[in-house]
Amino acid sequence: MKTIPVFLVFLFFISCSEFASDKDGNALKGKVRDLPKNMSYSYDCLKDDSSKVSDMWGKADNLINKVVTYDIEVTDEEQTKYGDTFLIESKKDKKFIIDDQDPVNEKLQTILKELLQERAKPTGIEYQIFLLKDTATINAYTVGGKIFITTAMLNKCKNDDQLYAIIGHEIGHNEKGHIKASLKQLKASREFFGEWGEALMSIKKLLTGSFNQKNEMEADYYGLDLSWKLGYDVCAIKSFWDDLAKGEKKEEWFDFFRTHPYSDTRSKCLTAHIEKNFEVECK
Repeated sequence: MKTIPVFLVFLFFISCSEFASDKDGNALKGKVRDLPKNMSYSYDCLKDDSSKVSDMWGKADNLINKVVTYDIEVTDEEQTKYGDTFLIESKKDKKFIIDDQDPVNEKLQTILKELLQERAKPTGIEYQIFLLKDTATINAYTVGGKIFITTAMLNKCKNDDQLYAIIGHEIGHNEKGHIKASLKQLKASREFFGEWGEALMSIKKLLTGSFNQKNEMEADYYGLDLSWKLGYDVCAIKSFWDDLAKGEKKEEWFDFFRTHPYSDTRSKCLTAHIEKNFEVECK
């Protein structure tokens, strides 16, 4: 039986905290608005999270990927089918339990629908969202249009502002082509290495995981932008990242294997993005 490579599951470990007001102290929720003109997206804030060695290997890795996958195509339909396969295989795990009876499912469906409607250039990927019975793991993740959010995540959330940003982040991984890029690598690995290709690609991703930090921030920005358009408070998750950063210990070697930016880095990146583009001061 073939297994789904774990490197294609983009995880978004997060919790929720109190939200902030805009710079004028007005409530933002409920308004529908366009993104400001001349939006800019900076990833310079991630430089502190990469050593010179990992940065060098990252550039080499990206170059190799472009050469190997340049003529390989992955359609939106293929990505959706991959998500379907992942869902089918995951259901065989007794610990993977979908809670389709909780009334909150209706709310999750509404949030997903509203966020998808705000995409500027929507793909043809088909989306679904599922609530997982997991009170121990605060997590949300996505595979091929399938979005999963744990009950632990919902229990930590204190407002919709954060929930919209979280789900928007997962949409971003799909819409920005992060999963599609990994699928292209998977296709290439099969072509060059046959059935061993999947295992080799999984090992490769474990060794070069830090180079996906830009993907994580890109998804963060994407989710915030969608939330902004729907009138939600984009400062809502800042205090969480600040609090989480207090318990983190940075180690140069460990950073080489990271797939997610450190919490203080995320807070810094998001704060700068919000202040520059939305002219909102996060407290």
